[in-house]
Amino acid sequence: MIFEVFLSLDLVNLNKALLIAQAAISAGFKQIEVGTPLLKSEGVRAVRVLRKEFPQLTIFVDTKTMDTGALEAKLAIEAGGNIMSVMAVAPDETIISAIKEASDLGGEVLADTLGLKDLSRLKELVEMGVHRICLHKGVDEGVFSDFDLIDKLRGSGVKLGVAGGINEESIVKVKGAVDFVMVGRAITKSSDPAAAARRILKAAGLI
Repeated sequence: MIFEVFLSLDLVNLNKALLIAQAAISAGFKQIEVGTPLLKSEGVRAVRVLRKEFPQLTIFVDTKTMDTGALEAKLAIEAGGNIMSVMAVAPDETIISAIKEASDLGGEVLADTLGLKDLSRLKELVEMGVHRICLHKGVDEGVFSDFDLIDKLRGSGVKLGVAGGINEESIVKVKGAVDFVMVGRAITKSSDPAAAARRILKAAGLI
């Protein structure tokens, strides 16, 4: 199983995001996330700039789409993203239209579980054809700890990931159990992002 570690650029300044991305990439990162704050602050221009600067990377655009699924998928993928996100609680029609548009453009759709209360929805997401599901604990909520959900979803046929305060300690708990993780504050708030990125990748067994 290929284990992907995304650098979550949940920043509002594109220049700062570029500097941190460069530091993480120099340490060995191959996947980055254009975080929702960056997308709202800079627009899809942030995706275009990051794609131009780092053409080899996998770029996840965290649109957190709740409506206009096809439109937002088109915006994200045509700007240079490989993956866009819909909220797990979004209407079926929104999710299905995003999946169709992203797939037609060669991209993927990730379903974000932030705010999800009814876990039966996870099976519905798989049936709709999402490419990825991210078990997400938001910044306001704290740190990811729903490890039992990983076992329930394993083998569902979609890529499974986690996000929410992942660091070099917690990444050890999930590697081998999920396909990807999102790592943000452990790197973006570090005084030495490159060193922090190396510690994360080492803990993940990728360097």
